[in-house]
Amino acid sequence: MSNARDEWLRAHAALWYGDARYRLAWFGLPQVVTLGLAGLCLSLAAQGEWGQPATASKARVAELTTLRDRAGKEGDLKAFQELTAAATRNQIDAATKLGTLYDPLTAAYFPKKPSPNDFSRAAALYAPGAAAGDLLAITRLADVLLDPANPNGDLKRGCRLAQTWMDDPETLNRTITGEERVTVKLAKCYVEPESGLPQDPVRAGELVTAVLWRKHQPTIDAFVNNLGMQSPALVAGIQRHLAKSGRYIGLVDGRANPAIVTALQVEAGIRNTVAAPRPEPRKVAPSGPDPEVTALAGAAMAGDRGKMAQLKSRADSGDADAQIAYARLFNPVRNKGQVFAPDAQVAVAYYERAAAAGNVMAAGEAASIYDQGWGNVAKDPKKAAALALRGVDLKDDQVTFWLLFEEAGSWSGPFWGALQAELTARGFYTLPVENKRNPAVITALRAYMKAKS
Repeated sequence: MSNARDEWLRAHAALWYGDARYRLAWFGLPQVVTLGLAGLCLSLAAQGEWGQPATASKARVAELTTLRDRAGKEGDLKAFQELTAAATRNQIDAATKLGTLYDPLTAAYFPKKPSPNDFSRAAALYAPGAAAGDLLAITRLADVLLDPANPNGDLKRGCRLAQTWMDDPETLNRTITGEERVTVKLAKCYVEPESGLPQDPVRAGELVTAVLWRKHQPTIDAFVNNLGMQSPALVAGIQRHLAKSGRYIGLVDGRANPAIVTALQVEAGIRNTVAAPRPEPRKVAPSGPDPEVTALAGAAMAGDRGKMAQLKSRADSGDADAQIAYARLFNPVRNKGQVFAPDAQVAVAYYERAAAAGNVMAAGEAASIYDQGWGNVAKDPKKAAALALRGVDLKDDQVTFWLLFEEAGSWSGPFWGALQAELTARGFYTLPVENKRNPAVITALRAYMKAKS
């Protein structure tokens, strides 16, 4: 193929995918006119004014990243000048990389940079990439424009860009980890009428608690240690969000009352607090259940009513090993009625008590019963999902295996929908909820497991 034809095809493609009017013209006007338009585009491209790619090749981006790192981390003035020259030649990725060297919010990553901190210069360098749809540039520009230290901030533009970042499929796939600061800034957009975004205090509360789950220290400082400094509308949104899932039972008053501070301490995983000292749950010994409990359970399953009564007594006294053993006696999956009848309601009651006491495997086994509706227990996908995540919290390898590997589990479609909703509430899943297993929910699960590890 000739160079001229190759250039023409590239110009045609740029117009076809980039301009709806061109597509309309192609079908609605004589071909010669449309070809003439493409020719005009091609002539502009030859002058360097049209058709420049929004982003460079991966190899070129890697080169620019190396230049940026040499300039910012090693103080290499030649690398800085080379990067600046590339940005001056309208290379979008070069401008974005250079912007990070002027950006006060990324200064800690580049301690030897030769450039000053300059919000306005950083914003100007990020702008071309953001306009071209580059996600890194969009994120950085949103962060800069929404920062309270920026004297030339732009609330509406910054909020719009932050929403664009949140809606991007790449963000949906990799979750918000690494961009916690931008996430909190977007949350504030949802309770600021001047932001231009639809107001949604509960969504704002979801985002803030999602960041707290990641133990992001600046957010802990702002929303646990200094909650009273936050907007009452945002505090009320957090209260409503946590109340929906039963993680807060106080007033929705927009105030930093002790109950909401305690709830946020729990979300952030702060254990030793003045307001909410949380007792450590009893853990199952690494060596396995108590041998005496195992012996009692074996005898009870064989029909020894006296041993069953002893096992129940231990379970009722709070012994987590006994609780799960007693639950298993009545689990219809295990008990087929040869000796005594199963009772799924009894099983889930003791499973849940064992899970609350810290028994690793109890939550997952209860989740399975609620999902399938075994025996005399009604199907409850929402409860099943919450229990499955409780199993993940307790590091239950069995339920983790069931969740991550499709061939290992037999979860229903409604269970996956409920799990997606639960992970959405915790800030790990951002796609629309659908009643089926999909790659995004597995990605969210892995991120959740990593955050809880």
